[in-house]
Amino acid sequence: MKQRILTAIAGVPILLLFMYLGGTPFACLVAVLATVGLHEFYTMAKGKHQVLFVPVLLGVWAMLLCSYLGVSNWLTLGILITFCLVFGYAVFKFPAFGVEDIAVNFLGLIYIGWTLSHLILLGAMDNGRVLVFMAFLAMWANDSGAYFIGTWFGKRRPWGTISPKKSVEGTIGGIVITCIVLYLMNLYFKLLPHLAPLFIGVAVAIIGLIGDLLESLLKRYYGVKDSGKILPGHGGILDRFDSVMIAAPMMYYCILLMHLLSGQMTDMMGVMFIF
Repeated sequence: MKQRILTAIAGVPILLLFMYLGGTPFACLVAVLATVGLHEFYTMAKGKHQVLFVPVLLGVWAMLLCSYLGVSNWLTLGILITFCLVFGYAVFKFPAFGVEDIAVNFLGLIYIGWTLSHLILLGAMDNGRVLVFMAFLAMWANDSGAYFIGTWFGKRRPWGTISPKKSVEGTIGGIVITCIVLYLMNLYFKLLPHLAPLFIGVAVAIIGLIGDLLESLLKRYYGVKDSGKILPGHGGILDRFDSVMIAAPMMYYCILLMHLLSGQMTDMMGVMFIF
């Protein structure tokens, strides 16, 4: 526990600094996290599957670069790069390099490259630095709320084969705490419509739980305790960022949907005014 606390004391200020700087420094940090995270994933997987680290890494970097340049509709370039390289390798190495190996390599691309690229996209929005901070704070609130409520009141534990300590009561507690934190932050920053933080809070808390369970599932499947050792007391990058990786796309698309619906409502009000 002491090592865990010391790592948090050293790491959180660095993370907050890069969030505050935004732009290129934050994008570079995400690129480092993605590179290390992909290496952790393939280190876990290589015992059961053949992994092609460099071809997939090129696809991940392409996704991150497109997000940084603001051309989100080009994210599929990363998929195309990995598609050509992985399938090109497969046609020469089949059956030694089979369908399961192809699937695992593409899982690494989507699970790490596609998800983390949305942190950069989120940071590029209006008030992006605050939105990125809200995404991280939401996941920290969700994890903390789920842990304490689950410890005190948790009885029903339906995910015993994946994560025995997670409970339904803890999950509900995490969702409630997440909604409260986002609502209070929005009262201060006033970035979102009045009730939007509640809907976003529910969505990101649930998808964050799924991300956490997915990481636990992968570790169980590959027979490892932690994804890595780069963060003493916490494990690896995937152990620490599993929830926010999945929550970032959800928050990004929730905000896009909110703006889309808001624009449609404005257009409808304009038509009503004309008539």
